[in-house]
Amino acid sequence: MTDPIMLPRKRGVKVDKVHFVDFGGQLKPFMGGPVQTLLRLGSRFALEVTIPLMRAEPDGRIWASRLTQAKIFGAAMHFRQDGLTIGLPGSPVVDGAGQTGFAIALRGLRPSYAIREGQAVPIVTANRRYLYFAAQTTVADSDGNATVPIYPMLRRSPLDGDACEIAAPIIQGSISGNELAWARLAAPFHDFGTIIIAEDE
Repeated sequence: MTDPIMLPRKRGVKVDKVHFVDFGGQLKPFMGGPVQTLLRLGSRFALEVTIPLMRAEPDGRIWASRLTQAKIFGAAMHFRQDGLTIGLPGSPVVDGAGQTGFAIALRGLRPSYAIREGQAVPIVTANRRYLYFAAQTTVADSDGNATVPIYPMLRRSPLDGDACEIAAPIIQGSISGNELAWARLAAPFHDFGTIIIAEDE
């Protein structure tokens, strides 16, 4: 599988909007009775990004190249967590194969490192990134181990030793839509408008 194309950090985001795509749902009885919540595997995230106006050279040229390649091969982009000081989490990896559900066991964290509620806990399995978030604050023990409650549930069971990119979260997926276009202004500036990067799995 071709590696996804990393979009530039320079001049990368004017504003962004996080979408939670829920593949579960609610069963509402049409004749009364309790509502049942269905938890289906596959709920994931998408990031809607408005790219700032930029000069055609060199930033516009580079962005045009990366976006076009990302439309073909898939996109990756740093996931901002404004105001959160991530600190030094160590080198966390998945601790044990066959994990499922709403928690992930990790090892290799810096002892006593606190993963805060709402902090990104991305897992890389078979060269694909899966974006999850901590459901509550969890502190690693003295050996650097922690079992972190997460949401949504694990979409793919990770392998023992798979990387957890807490230090620099990235969202990976496809650029939505069948067409990619941008305006070339006479100034000269490029206006790329808004794109959506949606996780594929």
